Amino acid sequence: MDQLDNDMVVYTDYDNEADFGKFQTYFLPDSILEAGTYRATYWKDENAQKLIKAVENAMNSRGYQRITDPEQKDEADLGVQLSYIEQTTHVVSGGYWNGWWDYGYWGPWWGGWYYPYDTNTLVMEMIDLSDNGTENAKLPVIWYANASGYQYNSWYNIQLMTDAIGQAFEQSPYIQSNK
Repeated sequence: MDQLDNDMVVYTDYDNEADFGKFQTYFLPDSILEAGTYRATYWKDENAQKLIKAVENAMNSRGYQRITDPEQKDEADLGVQLSYIEQTTHVVSGGYWNGWWDYGYWGPWWGGWYYPYDTNTLVMEMIDLSDNGTENAKLPVIWYANASGYQYNSWYNIQLMTDAIGQAFEQSPYIQSNK
């Protein structure tokens, strides 16, 4: 538990049949989708822009060109979506009736150990838009990255998330344009 705040855990997966080399352009929105409330919101402040810039730099360094005009997003070969999951509370407690620190061990007022901690998660998805605009278009996710870690002061640590973006691309050498 004491090591949760050192780095975010980064998981990546991809469609091994996808030809990442054939793509040249991508659309990356200027905001991050925030999940976890009753309605989705969009994160657009300077911290969000730092994370978006980190993804843009990684994609550009791999030979892709970003389309920034929302009016031209249908021309992009790839779509990249960033989502932020605001907070997940994890609780570690004693077992059930036979648990070590369970009810009755210290008296009837004691209900077990309670160790809450909060995490935050940044999700990155890359979608193949090459069928976009055709009837019954399928828009498959060809790359997925999930970075989770300890949440600082009820919010996020931008440096850890920026490092996690770098780690996600480092784990994904197949993301490379052949243009």
